[in-house]
Amino acid sequence: MLKDTNTYKTVQRLINILTFRDLPLQKKFLLFSIGSLFWLIVVACIGLVFMFYMDSSSKKMVFVNVPHSKTVNLLLSNVKGVCVSVHKLVMSNENKDVENNYVTAQKRLYEAKKYLDTLLNGGKINYIPKEEVVNAPQFDVFPLRNQAQRKVVESLIADFKDCQKEIEEIYRLKKTLNNKNTAIKEKLANYDAMMSLIEKKLYKLLSEMDDEWKSFSNYMSLRIKIAITLMTAVVIFAMFLYVVFGTFISKALKKPITDLINQIKALSTGEIDLTKKLEVLSKDELGELSVEFNKLMDTISHISQFKKVAEEDETLEDVYNRLGKIFNEELGLKDVVIYEVSNSKKNMKIVYPKELEGTEVHCSLDIQLDCELCRAKRTGHEVSSLDYPNVCKYFLYGENCNHICVPLIISGNVGGIVQFVCGSSVVCDRNFQNNISRAKQYIKEIQPVIETKRLTKTLKESAVKDALTGLYNRRFLEESYESIVAGVQRRGKMLGLLMCDLDFFKNVNDVFGHDVGDMILKETANVIKKNVRASDFVVRFGGEEFLVLLIDVRENEAVNVAEKIRMKVEEMKIKVTGAIIQKTISIGVSEFPKDTQNFWQSIKFADVALYKAKERGRNRVVRFTPDMWEEEKY
Repeated sequence: MLKDTNTYKTVQRLINILTFRDLPLQKKFLLFSIGSLFWLIVVACIGLVFMFYMDSSSKKMVFVNVPHSKTVNLLLSNVKGVCVSVHKLVMSNENKDVENNYVTAQKRLYEAKKYLDTLLNGGKINYIPKEEVVNAPQFDVFPLRNQAQRKVVESLIADFKDCQKEIEEIYRLKKTLNNKNTAIKEKLANYDAMMSLIEKKLYKLLSEMDDEWKSFSNYMSLRIKIAITLMTAVVIFAMFLYVVFGTFISKALKKPITDLINQIKALSTGEIDLTKKLEVLSKDELGELSVEFNKLMDTISHISQFKKVAEEDETLEDVYNRLGKIFNEELGLKDVVIYEVSNSKKNMKIVYPKELEGTEVHCSLDIQLDCELCRAKRTGHEVSSLDYPNVCKYFLYGENCNHICVPLIISGNVGGIVQFVCGSSVVCDRNFQNNISRAKQYIKEIQPVIETKRLTKTLKESAVKDALTGLYNRRFLEESYESIVAGVQRRGKMLGLLMCDLDFFKNVNDVFGHDVGDMILKETANVIKKNVRASDFVVRFGGEEFLVLLIDVRENEAVNVAEKIRMKVEEMKIKVTGAIIQKTISIGVSEFPKDTQNFWQSIKFADVALYKAKERGRNRVVRFTPDMWEEEKY
């Protein structure tokens, strides 16, 4: 199996090399174009080489063979002319005609010998068939290279010399013998035999030259066929390579593009499997695009999974912690602070890291006390000192560090701020900005979750908290008392119960009205909350009644806490129009499970102690004792 895998990888690597798959697209098409141009140049070169070769060979034949043939033809013409002149010389009776024919024969012999000499040594031939021709054509003759033909020409020169002697002898006999023609006829017969031999030699020479021309024609025809065959083979091979490479390259381009289009279509319809990755087949731009698309799918998958997990978190604090860990651990953004704007939209607090709540971190503490001082909160826009240095005057580090503040939009309003800082533990480079872009995707996805959690928290608090005082209500007590009691019993501790009631509260409503009464209730609630621990519970039990659950107290410690609350309420002064109101409070105390094993009976015992405090003159703390219980049932 491993062998097959290695073979497949080797074949795939070879295909990638041959099809330029790993090269950038520009270089890929450039090399493909260069390859096509190369084969076009090869075909053109083959054609040009054969054309130059054929031109050179043709010129050789035209400028060498043809002049030779023309010269031989001129020789034949001269030979015939000489024969005619000699025969006229013999047949003429007039001395003048004899003389003229003799001169013509000598002249033609001279021309013939000149032609022969030109064939041997080369030169220029002026062909003047008639004396009256002006500007008669002339042509150049190259020396004969064929040794056999040169020997024939040399023998012809000797033959022409013999002919000249015969002609001179015939002329002499004609002049001396007059009409005694027997000797002349013998000489003429001898002359004709010599001229016949010369003509045969010339025809043979001309035939050889014609054969050379035919051989050259056949040779050139063969070379043309070879050239055409070679060019056709090169064209076919180039077309084959073009088709093969074009097919491989088109497939290499088509598959990733098709896969990417299908993934994008599936993504747009919401039917995509985010775990399914594109196959990366090359290292070119398409390969990089596939890699980046896979990274995008991973990011979307991770964000989607992150959102699902965050939705299942129990509390809003868990969501903030999860978001902060993503920034720290996944994106490497170490200096991150998440602020949450209060529901009143007047202040905000640090919710991540939770241990920094109430402290001054990167920004002045003023923005936590008045959130409108925060530029990102006030505008609802991203604020970046990377783009605009010193954009926020409440940022403490000035030019030493930079910050990017991204608002969390909750129900159309700014519900929080995520602040990223670079320059200390994180470098303000391109990678930082890329990670900020990814962080914004997480922020965008988590905003609906935070909105839902905050709304749920608000609804839950509104169900278990009193709207006027912000204290827990009786519903909270009914839903939570079992877990509170179980915790106390598990730890082996004691639960102190304080039943508190404002003295003569009805008089306030009757004299000053219900608005002032509500004000006194709120101030009293604040006093009680400030004088107990954060782990204790304060419940608005009735109209002006408050129940305090003191978790894990020692014996009789609840009485001390109650006395402290009584004193603080007594010191409380509330200014109203035309008067200052001071109220007192009466408190009954019981302890669970010391007084009883029943939680609700403990509350009743504290209530009984409260009534005893009222009976004894109010503004006092009374600890429940068994003798106060006169009922058989509570």
